[in-house]
Formats: sequence, structure tokens, C-alpha cells
Amino acid sequence: MIDRGIIKWQPFNSCFNTLEIMEEVNDEKEKKQEMFPKLSEDQLINLDSKIREAYNLKLVISIEYYYDGKIKNLIGKITNFDYLNKNIYINKNKIYFNQILKIKEI
Repeated sequence: MIDRGIIKWQPFNSCFNTLEIMEEVNDEKEKKQEMFPKLSEDQLINLDSKIREAYNLKLVISIEYYYDGKIKNLIGKITNFDYLNKNIYINKNKIYFNQILKIKEI
């Protein structure tokens, strides 16, 4: 039997442009995976201790975090600290722990 390979799928691809759509979806997945920064375990422990200290002492901090493919900066006091759900609130902005990159005391 002769294998027709990709030829048998060409009418399907031309009707719905599935090849283009599949490429777009794969490109978006790759962008999200490439851009998300990964921190070591030591860095995560250090960030956790800085967050607790800033919350308990009511310190004004500058926090650098990753959101929507960009690195953003926010300055303020931690108004709420939800350790169970792994998020903090600064000036009514909700930031998840895994988005945080750096914390500096001002």
C-alpha cells in the first residue's frame, strides 16, 4: 500500500485554515512558556521572608512582578496577606506569589 502522507489532509486544511490556526496557538503557548521567569528555591524563600517582614512592619515597598508578558513595578504597603491562597494585596492590586520577582524596601 502506498502512503499518501500529508496529501490526504490537504482538502481539510484548505477548507478551515486549520494549519494557520494551529500555528498561532502553538506560537502563543511558546511565548507564555519562554517569558515566564523561574526563580530558585532560595529566591522564593527570601521573597517570602521579605513579604512577611514588610506586612508585619507596615513597610513601604517597591515590588517587581510579572503580569501579562511584561515586568511591572508597584510601590506601596501590603494591605492584605493571604498565605493560604498565595497572594498579596498592595493598594487594591492583587499579586500572586509566583508573579513576584523582586521586593525592595523604600
